[in-house]
Amino acid sequence: MTKISDITFVCCVESGSLESQTIRMVESLRRYGGKFATAPVIAVTPRFGPPLSRKTRQIFDRYEIEYLVLRSDMRSNSYSWNNFMNKPYAILSVDERAKSEAIGWLDSDLLFVSEPDELNLGSDESFLACTTDPIGGTTGLNDPLESYWLSICRVLNLDIESLPWVFSEMEKARIRYYFNSGMFVYRRETSFAKQYLENCTKILDAHISSKVCGYFFTDQVSLGLTAFQLGLDLRSLPYSHNSTMGSMTHNTWYSEDTLRKACIVHYHDSMWPAFWPTFIECLHNTHPEVEKWVSSLGPMSNQAPFQWRLMGAVMKKIRARTEKNYKQNCLHV
Repeated sequence: MTKISDITFVCCVESGSLESQTIRMVESLRRYGGKFATAPVIAVTPRFGPPLSRKTRQIFDRYEIEYLVLRSDMRSNSYSWNNFMNKPYAILSVDERAKSEAIGWLDSDLLFVSEPDELNLGSDESFLACTTDPIGGTTGLNDPLESYWLSICRVLNLDIESLPWVFSEMEKARIRYYFNSGMFVYRRETSFAKQYLENCTKILDAHISSKVCGYFFTDQVSLGLTAFQLGLDLRSLPYSHNSTMGSMTHNTWYSEDTLRKACIVHYHDSMWPAFWPTFIECLHNTHPEVEKWVSSLGPMSNQAPFQWRLMGAVMKKIRARTEKNYKQNCLHV
């Protein structure tokens, strides 16, 4: 197994809402990550935008979080308008500077509630990820997303029929090779980071959009396809390491026993004001120590200074206009 010191975690951070989420995520890792609590963490700002607050930088210093800023904009990165491209750019930037054997990606809307003891790579393993649900995936020939997947596989020169099948954790649906991209680990020597960014870029360059879900799953669809393309040896992470919770799925997916077993909660919108009371009640019944700490922080909010929120809003409008132009030139399959 890889040693704890051989894993570097990477996440994205930008001024505003993501800033608040990233702070809470890294603090939960340091508090409840167990043997991973002291692992190196590099937070990356992959594109131009308002600066982080002084308070955030102080928190990063307190928890020994390395902060990396990539000076990219639309002149050097034509997809800087796409939030989901932050991920492959951030991963590659850390991959090129880290000395660890493995890289672990962390979405900012993750909450560590106990030690995620299955994040170490075995000697015969090079990729760890969890298939949490089938949303964005395809069950095969008659699936509405099959044509989208087929088009993407053609762009990446892959035979869709050669893809292995996996089962989603929630519905136990049999789907083509597909994983949630909120939490995964890979071995650096595999050159995964470079190939992942290349594949995401190729798909966007092809202007392929699904009639069902648009192009918003580019980074997630690319994840498994890249691992397959490189022949990486997979171990599926259990649902406890990427346990989904959110207002849209709570009535159909929530299980107190499942949350009790969770090590990492992918909470999505659960810690924002509208769903906050429900989330706190669920956490109290399953992880009371964590609930006490989270309750002391209160619901999530955008705490960036007014001038940076204003700048962020302007940039959001500019990026939305670029996105609209991109969508108008997409082939909807």
